[in-house]
Amino acid sequence: MTGSGKVRPAKLAVFSRIFPTRLVVILIGMALLLPAKSSAASGITYQFDNEFSSGTPPAGPAPWITASIQNTTPGTVLLTIENNGLVGSEFVSGFYLNLNTNFSPLNLSISYVSSLGSFTIPSLVSGTIERGIDSFKADGDGKYDMLFDFSTGSGTTFGAGESITYQISGIPGLEANDFVYLSAPNGGHGPFFAAAHVQGIGADGGFSGWVDPSLGAQPILVPEPASGVLVALGLGLAGCSRRSKTRNSR
Repeated sequence: MTGSGKVRPAKLAVFSRIFPTRLVVILIGMALLLPAKSSAASGITYQFDNEFSSGTPPAGPAPWITASIQNTTPGTVLLTIENNGLVGSEFVSGFYLNLNTNFSPLNLSISYVSSLGSFTIPSLVSGTIERGIDSFKADGDGKYDMLFDFSTGSGTTFGAGESITYQISGIPGLEANDFVYLSAPNGGHGPFFAAAHVQGIGADGGFSGWVDPSLGAQPILVPEPASGVLVALGLGLAGCSRRSKTRNSR
């Protein structure tokens, strides 16, 4: 008979060093060559960057207001309103949203979660969060289903750099896309997906403007993890290989 077919120790050692290295290269190569997958949307963002009423636009850089609506648990979303583009004495006095026309806004439960800044917080209990089908007019652009009525009193306004987050639920299956609906036609502007009234504009704070998100709803994307997992696996194998070599060299 010829050779027994057993791998000699020296050859086995070489194989054990080369194989993990090649596997690492293959895994990382696969990750880089994978076609880009469409990311999963976890919600939507409105960026208020357009003054539509022929009023006075805020003086700061647009977007003046950002509103994000994120899916959390089934039937529950988080609404966050941020005034990161407002400056000086500028403040939001009204914030308007629409709801899926298959739902009634009267069924929505809206509860305060957190805030940044010092201002009077609108609530359902105080009557400063209002709900109704096509019930609230934002200047001349149409009618909306939800109004967050912020204070205009000195020292209590929702101003520059401030933010607030609410939890919205009460409708089975509610999700962020249920707030991507146009206002009902009722005027010469719009309709729009959302609107806000900004006051306190100008050197003396005597001007105001109505703003909307000109690009509509933008998705909040969560990258697919598949390629990242392959890269991590490859790097992990590389680490194991290095540790094995270190032990073998002792």
